[in-house]
Amino acid sequence: MHATDNPAPPADAIAAVSHPNPYGYYQRLREQAPLCFDKVLNLWVASRHAAIVEAFESPALRVRPPAEPVPRELIGGPAGEVFANLVRMNDGAFHAAHKPRLEQSARRWKLAQVAHASGEATRALQPVLDANDFLTVLPAQVMGCLLGVPAPQLRQTTQWAHDFSAGIAAGASADAVAQAHAAAAGLLAQGAALGLGAVQAANRIALMQQSLDATAGLLGNTVHLLQQRPELSVQIAAAPDLTRELVAEVVRWDAPVQNTRRFAAQDLLLCGASVRQGDGLLLVLASANRDPALNPQPDRFELQRPQRRNLTFGAGVHACPAEQIAMEIVAKCVNTIKAKGGFDSYFGRMIGYRPLTNVRVPVFAHSSGSRLAP
Repeated sequence: MHATDNPAPPADAIAAVSHPNPYGYYQRLREQAPLCFDKVLNLWVASRHAAIVEAFESPALRVRPPAEPVPRELIGGPAGEVFANLVRMNDGAFHAAHKPRLEQSARRWKLAQVAHASGEATRALQPVLDANDFLTVLPAQVMGCLLGVPAPQLRQTTQWAHDFSAGIAAGASADAVAQAHAAAAGLLAQGAALGLGAVQAANRIALMQQSLDATAGLLGNTVHLLQQRPELSVQIAAAPDLTRELVAEVVRWDAPVQNTRRFAAQDLLLCGASVRQGDGLLLVLASANRDPALNPQPDRFELQRPQRRNLTFGAGVHACPAEQIAMEIVAKCVNTIKAKGGFDSYFGRMIGYRPLTNVRVPVFAHSSGSRLAP
C-alpha cells in the first residue's frame, strides 16, 4: 500500500499517524493491549472497536480537559471566543442545545449542490495551486461556496479558515495564535454581517475549518490508493458513480482522521480498566475500522463492501454531521480531474505524510509552486 516496503514499527499510536503503514501495529495493539496506559504519551490508548464505542458513549468522558475547556493561549481573544462556542468542543447542556441546529445546517445542502461546488472549485483551483496546497484549499473553498461567501471574498475567507485552524492546534507558535485571532475576528465579522449570533457564527467557521485537514486527508488517501491500484481507476472511469463507493471505503480502510481524544471528568471503569479523573484517552479510530468485529475481512479493500461501517467521523452525540459532504467533495473532485486528464501527473508520487498528530494527509512530489496561497 505504501512507499516504504519494510519500515520499522511506529514508536506509539501518535507516531503511527504519519507512518508509512501503521495497520500491522494497530492490529498488534488490538490483539495484545486493546486498552492500555502508554506512560510515554501519558494517555490511555484504546484500539479495539468495543473500547472506543464504550468511550464515545460514556457520560464521564469529555472532548476537552475539564480544567481547560479553552486552550489557555487562546483565552482573551477572538479565537478563544470561537473555540468556546464550538459545538464539537463542548459537552452537556451547551452541546445538547446547539448540536441539533448544527446537524440541520449540514443537512440543508443536497449532495448535488455539494458536487456542483466541488466541481467548480476543482476547475478553478487546480490550474493555480500546487497539488499539496490543493488538498487543503479545495474543501475549505467548497464549504465557503456552500455557505454563500461571495466569490471575491473566497480567497481571503479560505486563508482565514487556514490561519484559524493552524493557530488553535496544540503547540501552535505565538505568531500562529496571533494570526488565528485575526482570522477569527474576520470570520466572526462575516457571521455578524449575516445576522448570526455568537454560537452560529462560531460553528459556521467550524464547517470550513474542520474540512481543512480531514477532507484533505481523505482526498490525498484516495489519490494514493488510485496510484497503488490502477485497476480501480479503470473501474471508476467506466462507472463514475462508483467513485462514491471508493471514497467511502477509503474512509474505512485508510482513515483520514486516525485518532481523537477524550478526557475523564470523573473516575470510571472503561472495559474493566480503572480510569482516573483527569486522565486522557487516545481513541484510535483507524484501528477500530480494521477491527474484524466491526468489518469482516477488514484488511481487504472492497470497492462495494456490504454493510461497511467506520468510526472515522466519530459516533454517538459527537458524530460529525458532515461525513457525506466530505465524501461527496472528494468523489466529485476525483471525477473532475480524471475527466480532464493528467490526474497522475498533477499529484506525482506520494513521498510521505504531513507531521500531524491525528490526521493522515499524504505529501505528493509534484510541486510547481502555487499562485494562490493556501
